[in-house]
Amino acid sequence: MNQNVQNNNQIMPKFEILNQFIKDLSFEAPNSPKIFFDKIEDKPNMEINLEVKSTPVNENLFEIVLHIKVKNSVKENVLFFIDLSYGAMVVLHEKDEEVRKNILLKSVPAHIFPFVRSLIAELTKESGFMPLVLQPIDFNVLQAQPIPQNNQNPQPANENK
Repeated sequence: MNQNVQNNNQIMPKFEILNQFIKDLSFEAPNSPKIFFDKIEDKPNMEINLEVKSTPVNENLFEIVLHIKVKNSVKENVLFFIDLSYGAMVVLHEKDEEVRKNILLKSVPAHIFPFVRSLIAELTKESGFMPLVLQPIDFNVLQAQPIPQNNQNPQPANENK
């Protein structure tokens, strides 16, 4: 019998997200309110760094954290800086180690990223800036290559801790 099928012939998911949470959040606009009144002629430079961490709590329970840093600046003037750690508690029902690793570092981050994206857009909007809407990320290729963000240069890194 397939390990993902329960006795009552219902398909059991390979994982369950028990809850999602903001683990840590920092927003800084060190040059405000001055930056709202300065005429900015140069194109802002956006730096985006993304990291995925997986921490076991017990054999089948894991904490997954997306840690994202966003720095928006013009020349040497920082417009804003965001440092966000967004987590999820996940139960795995899969025994195969390679499948477990893919779930923890690819599937779960793909499921929780839209919440991170929305949070960052709302945070920048409520801080007086244009909403920063991050482009979707394909976590299947994240480990293999950097993901461009509107002609910017993010520096992704993945870890399994």
